[in-house]
Amino acid sequence: MIFTIVFLLSAIGVVAGLAFHRFWTTREETGATVLYAELLKKYAAWLAPRTIQTARKASPKNLWGAVKALSLWRLPDLEKWLYIGFYGSFAYLAASGFFFGIFVPRGLFGYPLVGHVMAGGLFAACLALIVVFKGRYFISVPKPVNLSLALLDPRKMGITAARVKLAAFWLFVLAGFLLALTALLPMLPLLRTAGQKFMFEFHRYSALASLLAAMVFAGLELFSLPRVEDVSKTALL
Repeated sequence: MIFTIVFLLSAIGVVAGLAFHRFWTTREETGATVLYAELLKKYAAWLAPRTIQTARKASPKNLWGAVKALSLWRLPDLEKWLYIGFYGSFAYLAASGFFFGIFVPRGLFGYPLVGHVMAGGLFAACLALIVVFKGRYFISVPKPVNLSLALLDPRKMGITAARVKLAAFWLFVLAGFLLALTALLPMLPLLRTAGQKFMFEFHRYSALASLLAAMVFAGLELFSLPRVEDVSKTALL
């Protein structure tokens, strides 16, 4: 029950934070607001119609268009299949792990558990390759912005979307390492019942950390991409 509450609150918090980032960077009137109450009021007024608009546009056709617009399909074959294995394994791990962890008191068992273990091995291998060959692209940090006490504008404090994406990537890598570690250690004759229970809980919260980091990274990445409608219009010109 505690894990379910933490999961829901943290997921809602990340989604709300990403939505606020979208609001803050796309609305001109936010720069003229210095009061927290006024800013939150404008955010709430923006969020409600935005949510309804997004829900109305959500359809399999638009989702498929967004998937086809991903740069993944334009990568070389080896790199493309590496990312397909990485994304696919993580999607299955997250779906199976959180579904059984929240809705099934018994937890993972049977064929879903076997698939979870196999997907975990594929995920660990793909993540290691991505860190080795692509990790250097997530080390360089943009030139810092001058620090400021203007707490309402995180961009003036050097907290940029690029830096948050870098932090989310390395948090995801750390959580992935902890996931692999907490999955392997209980299989060895090193821990007693209490130790295995601790590893089980640690594994669940590491999975939650990886999911939240992935949500932050993917959300910021998607916000920086042009909309599917804009891509279609550009292709027709």
